[in-house]
Amino acid sequence: MRRMCVLILLLLAPPAYAEDTLRDAVERAWARQPAALAQPARSEEFTAKRDAAQALFPEPPSLSAGNRNDRLNRNDGQSEWETEISLPLWLPGQQGRLNAVVSAEEDQYRAAAAAGKWKIAGDVRENYWQARVAQNEIELAQRKAQDAAALADDVARRVKAGDLARVDLNQAQGAERLARAALTEAEMKAFRAQQAFEVLTGLTTPANGVEEPATEMPALDGHPQLTHLQRAVATAQAKLRQVSQDSRNNPELELAMRRERAMFDEPYANSLSFRFRLPFATDARNKPRIAAANAEMIEALAAYDVERKKVSAEIDAARRELEQSRTVVQLTEARFALAADTQRLLAKAFALGELDLVARLRAENERFDAELIFARTKLEAARAISRLNQALGVLP
Repeated sequence: MRRMCVLILLLLAPPAYAEDTLRDAVERAWARQPAALAQPARSEEFTAKRDAAQALFPEPPSLSAGNRNDRLNRNDGQSEWETEISLPLWLPGQQGRLNAVVSAEEDQYRAAAAAGKWKIAGDVRENYWQARVAQNEIELAQRKAQDAAALADDVARRVKAGDLARVDLNQAQGAERLARAALTEAEMKAFRAQQAFEVLTGLTTPANGVEEPATEMPALDGHPQLTHLQRAVATAQAKLRQVSQDSRNNPELELAMRRERAMFDEPYANSLSFRFRLPFATDARNKPRIAAANAEMIEALAAYDVERKKVSAEIDAARRELEQSRTVVQLTEARFALAADTQRLLAKAFALGELDLVARLRAENERFDAELIFARTKLEAARAISRLNQALGVLP
């Protein structure tokens, strides 16, 4: 009975759903992209290309039929029927070269999809941290508005008691209105950032998307962007080999059957004929194709070299940004501690009547600005980790 009760409670309990992570957000964002939606169709395309490369003929066979007679002039009964089927033939090694091109194109497509997902991960990361920064500004603006309202209430009581002048109340209430206006602006900014993240991923902002720096330095050639360009070079090389060695159009084997008679009273005679057609290899056909394939390969190699330098520079810049952001966090933390200590001392002096309201408001603003900058630099340091991982080609 006890076990049955436990089982019933487990069945009736609401299911526990795991909180969405930054990795989930990337997967959802990628699943919404046209390239991801078209992946099944692309797979079918490459399967069809491989099947075509393994076919018995490189092109579809053709059938022709015709009749020749003398009905328009003599009409002696002369008649000739001819049926011919033409079978295109593979050139030596052509199927292997075509298979190599199809395989290279498929590898290039998969690498391009991986590079596309990596770029989407960068967009998700940036949108996530923009939302986190905006949410942090809301929290600080709310606290500032609350502090400004409490200060305005305190000033109002002291004005009523005759300790402070009416002008001090005006300044305190003005500071409160300014804090509330800043809170409204921060809420609008956070709403826009949240909307951008939801449009991209279809999810709300994860509560915690903080990443750890990559423990190992990935190989530069394994970077998604460089892998895609490497596959593009391999595809261009395969196409160049194909056009260089397939120097002529496909030959054809023609099989014809003829049925003919000379006059009405003569029986039909049947005959069978074979023909082999071999196109010539000419420069007019081959030179433009080879030149185009060679130009494509040169462009792919140049793009790879340029992108490799760019990726290496981005990694160095991201690593330096992370180091500098950590230093900035330490400096802003020290400034915030000093501003907070100053604010506490001046608040105590104001409560004792030893300080005017203007100095008190200035100390409050300085403390808020120091806290805002400190919190923002902490988030920027965390974002620098995400940017370094992104530059390294590491997904969340």
